[in-house]
Amino acid sequence: MTKNLYDVHYWTYYDSKKPTCIFIHGFTGSHEGFQYIIPQLQEFHIIVPDLPGFGESPLTLKTYTIDELAKVTNEFVAGLKLKTPPYLVSHSMGGLVAASMLSQNPKLYNEKTVFISPVATKVNYLDSRKLGELLGRVQYFLGKTVPGAGPRMVKSRLLSRAATKLILTTDDKALEKEIHAHHFKNLDYISSINFYHMLHKDINKKGAINYAPEIIKKFRPLIIAGDADNVTPLKGERLLADALNAELKIVKGVGHLMHYERPKEAAAAIAEFLNQ
Repeated sequence: MTKNLYDVHYWTYYDSKKPTCIFIHGFTGSHEGFQYIIPQLQEFHIIVPDLPGFGESPLTLKTYTIDELAKVTNEFVAGLKLKTPPYLVSHSMGGLVAASMLSQNPKLYNEKTVFISPVATKVNYLDSRKLGELLGRVQYFLGKTVPGAGPRMVKSRLLSRAATKLILTTDDKALEKEIHAHHFKNLDYISSINFYHMLHKDINKKGAINYAPEIIKKFRPLIIAGDADNVTPLKGERLLADALNAELKIVKGVGHLMHYERPKEAAAAIAEFLNQ
């Protein structure tokens, strides 16, 4: 069921009397990115918002930063008026947003929180993410400065297909086709080239590890990471796990899109952790 609160569009699944999980998607993503993992978690009441400026939620931010995105999303969660604090489950950039959310308003959430392939640290010159960061800079720069190039550069299906292909580990051609189709659909939702450009820059300047001093005061995190992830490499996930005193679950043979490629394994790890 789709709903709207404070201009944040969100979707709800399963019985509201069950423990609530709020899922936070990644960069250029939307609620649809969790479509494979949600059916594996029917023991929970699940709420999945499209973050402001993504998917079907309009851009309402005053400044284009992770912390502002987290602030507005916390206001949305508070507005839900849930009877008990929900669990946060996040993916990729969503993990960075979630870390800021937990830091800003720790009382709003259950002490257990799950990060799937989170952006753990800032990009550095020895990081495998550096190439993606540089390509992103070029893409958004050209999109902003070359007349008429903006929508074509930022919403390019060719670039999206190439980027997705680089981070896939599956040999399942049907699944690959579905993932491409989903990412192409998300391109149509891009609300502001400047928003994406500025947020992309902010993502590359810090990671969830920057919020560790506040998070460790209350929260017990689980980090689920793929050992073939070339977007958020395992080295960074280990550093984050140490900083958060978190449990680290490593899934072998999968990359950044675990929630698409290995949803049953990811869901099993989530359920086992939350039900402990």
